[in-house]
Amino acid sequence: MTQTTRHDFARLLARARTAIADANPAGHILCDELAQAERLVENHVVPWSADIHVAFIDHRHGGDLYAAFTREALMAEVASFCREWWSEIRDTRDPATLPDEDAGSIYFDAHEEEYLWTERISVDAPPIGSPKALRVGRHLVISTSHIRPATADLLDQWAPMVPESRPLGVAEAGYGWFVLTDPLDGLEREMVPNELWAAIEFARAQGCRWLLLDRDADCIDGLETFEW
Repeated sequence: MTQTTRHDFARLLARARTAIADANPAGHILCDELAQAERLVENHVVPWSADIHVAFIDHRHGGDLYAAFTREALMAEVASFCREWWSEIRDTRDPATLPDEDAGSIYFDAHEEEYLWTERISVDAPPIGSPKALRVGRHLVISTSHIRPATADLLDQWAPMVPESRPLGVAEAGYGWFVLTDPLDGLEREMVPNELWAAIEFARAQGCRWLLLDRDADCIDGLETFEW
């Protein structure tokens, strides 16, 4: 995870929530907390406060502003400026051989007409928890070719039924169905065809609470396909 986005973190939280739910269906409190954290990470650019390092260089052409998450990254930017204008301080040392902190210190100590200001500041997180905040979920989209025609007939029968009368959550979606991926056991699990259950488990492993079976979606490797 060297280039991790907030969406990657949200997906990781979703997968952890799914694994816990599968291993311990009674652990709903922790799953609810993970689901809340998942929504925060997914819906907010930075859902927590962050400390950043900033620098301002005052020079005869104006000023340059820099910001970074670490002091090392900040001083690398500052040192790049110093090395570009190194000839103005008439220092015989090669700035490319100097550590970034040293290059900055030497340059601004010798260049009295220019000034470097650095500071570490805290940026507050954006407001969250508003009653009007949108709740965004995750779903996996795959082709209806991953289920048998007979299974499609079952989904058509289950979709209009009241939740208590069907083995799993199903909603008709035009040219396919939304299927809830929550774990099942006992008689409910026995009523779900095996190829549909394989698709449900695959979606749940991706951290998705819903599976969308769509006529126009692509087939994926690892799941059986059927002729319609």
